[in-house]
Amino acid sequence: MAWRVVELDDRQWNVSVAVERRAHSDRWNLVLSFREQVGGTRPFWAEYPLTASSRSALLLQAERIPNERLTAVLADLLR
Repeated sequence: MAWRVVELDDRQWNVSVAVERRAHSDRWNLVLSFREQVGGTRPFWAEYPLTASSRSALLLQAERIPNERLTAVLADLLR
C-alpha cells in the first residue's frame, strides 16, 4: 500500500517509505520508493536527507515532508 501518491507530468506515482540503519551507526535513514501507478514495474529508490535516533521518530518526521518536495525528488531521479 502506498504511503502517499504524487503526480508528475500527468502520471500518478505511489510513494513508499523504508527506514534503514547502516552498520556501526546509531542513526536511522529515510529511503523513498517511487513506483508509477499504471504500468510501473520497477521502483526508483532514493535516500532522503533525514535521519533520527529511532525508527518511529524518523517516520514522524517523514509525515511532515510536503508532497511538493517528494515530487521534486522524483523529478531529480527521472532526469
